[in-house]
Amino acid sequence: MKKIIKSIFLWFISFVIIYEIVGFTNAVNLICIAALSAYFFYKYWANTLNDWLDKKNIAQIPEGNGVWSEIFSKLYKSYRADERSKKELNLTLEQFIAAAEAMLDGVIAINQNNEILWCNKPAQTMLKINLKKNYKQPINYVFRNTDFSNYLDKEIYEETIKILNQENQQTIEIKITPFRSNMRLITCRDITQIISNENIRKEFVSNFSHELKTPLTVIVGFLETLENSKSKIDKETMQIFGMMTDQAIRMKKLIDDLLLLSNVESNQLQNRSEKINMEKLFLKINKEIALIDQKEHLIEYKINKGINLKGSSKEIESAFLNIITNAIRYSGANKKILVSWNIESKQPTFTVIDNGIGVSKKHISRITERFYRVDADRSRNTGGTGLGLSIVKNVITQHQGKLEIKSDLDKGSTFKLIFPKERIL
Repeated sequence: MKKIIKSIFLWFISFVIIYEIVGFTNAVNLICIAALSAYFFYKYWANTLNDWLDKKNIAQIPEGNGVWSEIFSKLYKSYRADERSKKELNLTLEQFIAAAEAMLDGVIAINQNNEILWCNKPAQTMLKINLKKNYKQPINYVFRNTDFSNYLDKEIYEETIKILNQENQQTIEIKITPFRSNMRLITCRDITQIISNENIRKEFVSNFSHELKTPLTVIVGFLETLENSKSKIDKETMQIFGMMTDQAIRMKKLIDDLLLLSNVESNQLQNRSEKINMEKLFLKINKEIALIDQKEHLIEYKINKGINLKGSSKEIESAFLNIITNAIRYSGANKKILVSWNIESKQPTFTVIDNGIGVSKKHISRITERFYRVDADRSRNTGGTGLGLSIVKNVITQHQGKLEIKSDLDKGSTFKLIFPKERIL
């Protein structure tokens, strides 16, 4: 307001001075006075606009004269539109926050420097975050966990990680998802009850298998004795005994696989730092495969004898045998199977390539699940238990490696067990 009064005062003084000096007789002087009046008219409304912009009160927006009336009218409409947009945006934000707070899973937004920008209440509870106190602090400083920090630094977020909170024995599953150009969203959920239920189920399977193993061994023994007895038993009865023996042996193999899988999953085979002579291991595997295959396939071995491992020899032998027998089972007679052991990308890698029936892409993500079969009838006919690849997956996981599967239907498959380079002897 002071600026407006000052402008009017200056205009009045200038007008009086010009009038006193030259009067209104000269046309040029009249033009000067008109220009001066127009300038001070512009200056007045410009100062008025400037004062309003300092306050931005929609109720006090000036009406203006002439072109200034249109300017103030457009400003009024623009201001009202901005206000509506802000209200809608605030409403949307409030709805998002309310929805995020209602989630059972924890949600945390971080920037490119891993600094916490926002998180909901479940995340605050699970990771012990105080949003007011920890805002713009790096999350790996607030939630201190080595596995989580490594996961965050690797910037490879295809899989989730499971972290055990030692303070309350709570198991948390964490997944990081990049969004926008340089931000990430961390989701975490409490899977303590799920893990507990899985452990109960695994313990039940293990105990149940142990209880079945002894009577089944006795049954198989008696059946083999009857088959080998020299007493007069008719041909049909001998066939029945043969079928019973085959099924009993198949059940025994299934129980053995279940026990092995249970031991691997429950981490009972603690020593995974044995010094394994891989040359001797492959000689043993070669003999076992020769007995299984009976020269029906063309199996070629390319073994680098100089690469030895630290690990569980029993588990690794089982994983290798499962992959090779799997290739035998799903490849036709006289098909070629290549078995190799070498260094690939600085990591020790076991590879089996076959020219068998292959697996369609929709099944690849599930074939390591226990009892999952692409072709149930074929699997049973060839003696498969549906646990082989599940054992393989768990063995390589316990050795901090990874299983890669590539397959084309009717063309063949490639299975790779890739061990970390730290396990090389």
